[in-house]
Amino acid sequence: MTAAAKLENRQSRLLRNLPLFVTVICALQPLMDVLSFWQSELGMDNTLTLALRFGVLAVVALMGFCLSRQKKVYILAGVVCAALWAGHCYASLQKGYLSPLSDVINYVRVIQMPLFAVCFITFMKRNDRCFEGIKRGFAVNFLIITGVLILSLLTGTCRPTYDLSWLGLMGWFSTSNAQSAIVSMLTPVVVWMAYESKRTWLVWITVAAAYLQLFYIGTRLAFAAMLATTVGLAFTFLVTRHVEWKRVAALFVALVIAAGCMKYGPMYKNQNYYSDYTSTQQGYVAEEMMEKMPELEEGVDFKELFKTLTDAEKRYVLAPIYAFYSNDLCRRFTVNTVIEAYDYTYAVSDLTNARNHKITYCKLLQQEHPEASKWFGMELGRMTWNGENYDVENDFHGVYFLFGAVGLGLMLAFLGYFVLLILWALKKDARKYFTPAAGAFGISFCIAIANAYFTAGMLRRPNSSFYLSLLLAVIYYLVCIHKYDGETTVASRLACGKRGKREASSK
Repeated sequence: MTAAAKLENRQSRLLRNLPLFVTVICALQPLMDVLSFWQSELGMDNTLTLALRFGVLAVVALMGFCLSRQKKVYILAGVVCAALWAGHCYASLQKGYLSPLSDVINYVRVIQMPLFAVCFITFMKRNDRCFEGIKRGFAVNFLIITGVLILSLLTGTCRPTYDLSWLGLMGWFSTSNAQSAIVSMLTPVVVWMAYESKRTWLVWITVAAAYLQLFYIGTRLAFAAMLATTVGLAFTFLVTRHVEWKRVAALFVALVIAAGCMKYGPMYKNQNYYSDYTSTQQGYVAEEMMEKMPELEEGVDFKELFKTLTDAEKRYVLAPIYAFYSNDLCRRFTVNTVIEAYDYTYAVSDLTNARNHKITYCKLLQQEHPEASKWFGMELGRMTWNGENYDVENDFHGVYFLFGAVGLGLMLAFLGYFVLLILWALKKDARKYFTPAAGAFGISFCIAIANAYFTAGMLRRPNSSFYLSLLLAVIYYLVCIHKYDGETTVASRLACGKRGKREASSK
């Protein structure tokens, strides 16, 4: 056998085994999360899991490049990523690099999502049964996560969602927002898969297992995911004429029970604790402010009087309040600067809001940097001060502060491309493209974007961004690769390019 024949034979075996490879790569994700959890619990560093994640990324990227028939896509992606990194380095060096290695690692965490997505698209182009591999991967991961949660409860080692109040159940997983996002993204797909099996008992068990986990994770977005899954899947089954009410009923029953028990859940209790705290603290703030306003007469509302003060008088009244609630920001940027950044508010809920706190820090930090930082971002190490990490808790804000307007624009353009694919397909032939599979993965995609907007648990977390990569790849598959009625869909220039159009026409 010639060398060329041997190479072709190896590639043929690789292509046949691609679906299994995809499933294995999926199953590794929660297992690496568990390993990371126990490393942290045992006081070990995360070098091993970091190396494993980067190793998986390297293997997938290499396979994707080797199997791709359009290597120019990978080359273009590499050039774009390199150019963004060069701009980021230029902006960071103007201020002086603190830790280049940490910054590189953080950059790879962010670009892994689009890279994984491109690779999985390549896999499904070469073997469309990789879609089945992704479906199995979602099911396997859901079983692993559920099993881990049960084991953690039985062994008394379950991590809470909210450390301060010790509420919520996360199992052996470390980051609440990321884990909430992962379970939320898995839920619509595994429920749809159970529904497609036409086993009513399996649907009820799957819905119960998924909704219980979302309920006891106890984040607001987890509750939103239950609502989105119920309404979204019911609508999908109704429109596509796949309604079986005995199975659909499981979704509504579970949602009604979750809503009825909300007051007993961790989310509601935690919100009440925080509300009680801010209410009590607001009373102390009012007393402090009234002491600083001797002009206040009996029967005069101090809020109305405060509005009449000059900016200098407002700063005098608010200075001790900000020094207490935002002491670190005041020490870093001065009290008056922070008061102005918060627009002279005295609401404790604003001053103690961690998300606003970190965004304010990064906005003030950016003002100290050269103009290039607005275009290419700031070094991650600059967002740590006095031992506290001020990297923001919203992904789109985070991408902007870390990689500037250029980085955020590229990320939005990448995500927007897949949104355009969806809109194009629905406009072209909604009956053909809006299938139960498309509905289930579409709901998961919407949940992923919501998590990226409201938390830092998606785009910059390699464990959860991996699932977003799969969702994007599936969107491309359902629109551009999957066959309906014996014909390859979407030969549009937008989706597949001129070459894809010629190939589809020839078929």
